[in-house]
Amino acid sequence: MQISPRKDRKYTIVSYQKSWAIDFEAIKKQFVPVFGDQAIDIMHVGSTAVFGMCGKPTIDELILVRELAWVDALNNVMAELGYQALGEYVVSNSRLFAREEDGERLVNVHCCEKDHPHAREMIVMRNFLRNHPDEAKAYADLKIDLYTKYPDDYFAYRKNKDPYLTKLKMRAVKWWGDKPL
Repeated sequence: MQISPRKDRKYTIVSYQKSWAIDFEAIKKQFVPVFGDQAIDIMHVGSTAVFGMCGKPTIDELILVRELAWVDALNNVMAELGYQALGEYVVSNSRLFAREEDGERLVNVHCCEKDHPHAREMIVMRNFLRNHPDEAKAYADLKIDLYTKYPDDYFAYRKNKDPYLTKLKMRAVKWWGDKPL
């Protein structure tokens, strides 16, 4: 199993699929016995977790764990399930496992300790988009526009999306405030 370099990754933007919630639950069931009581929670995050929102058909699972160091011992088990360990691919003090098929990312499994800022950011962003349909639509419209411009260039898609995403995250964090998750 080889993960595609970001610049070569195939991607699509598709309309919301009701199957995404079902897919999340099926994938989650795989991880419950693997992570056992090390998993505090397994959550659906990312665009596929926002009802009605288009996005890449990549299911993002967030697994909140008691001890991050423990996750590294799961690399072989996760490989048997079809996931490649990518280590601190996204941010430090986190782990990412990914499953791809024919160069297209199908699943991201983000592992963080409960209080990690990246975990909070993913949860707050999901909640913000679920509660602000106008923001979800604007973000979706941007993704569609960028995909139309860069259908074969994931790097250009991300480069042009990331500044908007940074501002969107700031609005989400401000909206959420200091509330606990």
